[in-house]
Amino acid sequence: MLAQPQLPELETTITALVVELLLMDKEREKRNRKLLFADPEDGKSVRVSMHYIMALLAYGFLPESSLLQDKVKWFDRRFPKQENDSVDAIEMNRLLVLLHLAPETDDVRTRLDQLVRQKIGDSFDVQPSWSEFDTLWALEIFKVAHEKKVLNDDIIKMDDLCHLIDKLMQKGGLRRDKDIALALRLQHDMFGSLDPKHRKYAQGLINTANENNGLWGLEEFGWRMDQMDWLKKLMNSNKLTPEEARPFQDQLRRVILSTCMVIENLMPLAQDIPELEETLHKAMGMWWEQFYGEHAVATLRALFPNPHDYDYIVVLARTMRTLREVLDKPLCTLDTVQVHILNELAEAKVNREDSPDIRSIKEALRHWINVDLVGEIEPLKLGFSEANVVRVQPHIWSPMINDPQVQNSLITQSLIIKYGSRELIKLERKNYETIPSAVKDCFVRIPEQSYYDAETNRTFVIMQDLRNYKTLYEERHEINDYVAEVADQLGNFLCRMHSGGSGHPRPVSSSLLREIYLRKMMEYVDRIFDFVLGRDLIPNHNFIQEIQRDLFHEIGQLIKKHVEIGQFPAAVMHGDLHMRNVMVKGLKPTADGHLNEMMFRLIDLEYMHQDGDAAFDAGQIIMDVDLISREESRFENRHQMERLRDQLTRIYREYGESREDATFATRMELAKARALLRIAKGKVKRGSQYYKARQSAQATKIADDVMAHATEALNLLRSVSSGLE
Repeated sequence: MLAQPQLPELETTITALVVELLLMDKEREKRNRKLLFADPEDGKSVRVSMHYIMALLAYGFLPESSLLQDKVKWFDRRFPKQENDSVDAIEMNRLLVLLHLAPETDDVRTRLDQLVRQKIGDSFDVQPSWSEFDTLWALEIFKVAHEKKVLNDDIIKMDDLCHLIDKLMQKGGLRRDKDIALALRLQHDMFGSLDPKHRKYAQGLINTANENNGLWGLEEFGWRMDQMDWLKKLMNSNKLTPEEARPFQDQLRRVILSTCMVIENLMPLAQDIPELEETLHKAMGMWWEQFYGEHAVATLRALFPNPHDYDYIVVLARTMRTLREVLDKPLCTLDTVQVHILNELAEAKVNREDSPDIRSIKEALRHWINVDLVGEIEPLKLGFSEANVVRVQPHIWSPMINDPQVQNSLITQSLIIKYGSRELIKLERKNYETIPSAVKDCFVRIPEQSYYDAETNRTFVIMQDLRNYKTLYEERHEINDYVAEVADQLGNFLCRMHSGGSGHPRPVSSSLLREIYLRKMMEYVDRIFDFVLGRDLIPNHNFIQEIQRDLFHEIGQLIKKHVEIGQFPAAVMHGDLHMRNVMVKGLKPTADGHLNEMMFRLIDLEYMHQDGDAAFDAGQIIMDVDLISREESRFENRHQMERLRDQLTRIYREYGESREDATFATRMELAKARALLRIAKGKVKRGSQYYKARQSAQATKIADDVMAHATEALNLLRSVSSGLE
């Protein structure tokens, strides 16, 4: 029996992918209306719809399920429409789906008969000038027809098909990796095993993977290989950013699809050729590292953002099919979330109502109610989120009375409205939904209800106004006399949040350290020095370039050494923890001069991670308090902020020790360095605006601040790196 590959967050990722597939075809999903099940005579629409069906079958939906049977009519078109109709690429894709979902359909037989008539010698002719692939494609169709018991000897005999595949492989005309893999799969399935003469092809594919660090499909690029830096990064198991991939999306798609198809077709052969197993698992792991986790869908969409999502759907579907072969079982058997539950989840996500009439009545009522605002909108910019936050005082009244002044508003409290890009708000809400229920009270609630403005691509969320709360930053001077109590209560609150209500934390994924710390730092360094060197704001270029070079060197050293940090326990991680994202209530002393128990809430959840690193948050907030202390003009204020910094440091170190987390303090220092570089990157944006406005003095001041942060970050990185030696 083959070993299972090590694919982190497997069930979470597969559930995310299949729910996305279900949502694609819902009534209110408008994104793919021009592509998925759109025009049944359009080749692209038929092909992507075929991939969609095959992905659902790979997940575990049965052919007789209503979900799939509802699609039979779309694929089942009359054939032939006229006497000289041939089986072209559209009909091949259509025939493959019908064989899986409705093999007894009348026109399946006529298509199979016609496909036989398109045999010329030992080849089949489906598309111009592609006889080897057409032959493989036809043989695959006939194999499926045989498995579905609709291939009779009067159409074509299996012995004849076996002869054709054997002869095709003997000719040696197959050049593409995915074609060789399909030929081997057909040979194996038709004969039950591979002869020694065929095993050399399998060894050739193993050699190709070893040369390319686990990838196939590069034979299509030839002399352009040395121009594809993205490919070198992928080969070295680094995660591609959407920005890096976008100029090469077509090349990336072809490499990934070729790799998936080779894995998919060779995996059943690994029982007979054991040396295949390690190679195929490595290749699957390399692709998996690019997108896995709860944000898999967003990552794949960002990597393949072409119009109407053609590349995105095909890659997602082929990945599902490949996983089915790698795991050697339907994907639905991996999770307690069964198919009917996933259907319900999909229904909930699109918020379908009982009937069109009910939807229309509700919409009419929304338009019927009168809404106005009292007073001015109060802008609130709490954290560093890209979303906007405002406070409003609504006046809502019945239109049955024309004068709103004669009746009170139905809502008397002020409300908070947060709005931003649809993707940002959706991500924040999704992160909120994943928070363990035991610590959900640590965060400001994000309601499910929202309003989406299609013209501006902005989503508006209405939330309770926590008027009695203020940010910790706003209250920083109020805590001067109570630093010890504030630190203790805040520290306990944060440690409870990190625990997620569980006393048995899981280890983090092996890529987490690289992803949340090191990869982002590289991006920040690029942005910082593009600004400082490109604007020529500081005359000492040699010094600046030396800092830049040393930063890259230290980050590179940490990339090499990051395995030495080892695994550590996962924790709920806010991901953007600073004093503007911590809301506090209850900073009022009692008669005896002490504080009652304070209430805290966290806001801005775009970067929250259920299985993250508590040291990441610790380094962020401690560095934020430290930087704020330096800005205080009064010594007393500065001194008290330093005390808060030191107290939080102590509490977090004790938290790490309590979890037997040996590298917690090291990662906390790494998080401080990352926080400094992120802050510097944020200042670059403001500095660029000053520069464009020809406000050189302000731009130079920003450049000086940025270099100070970069230098301090460099020293922290050196300390971390030397500590690992």
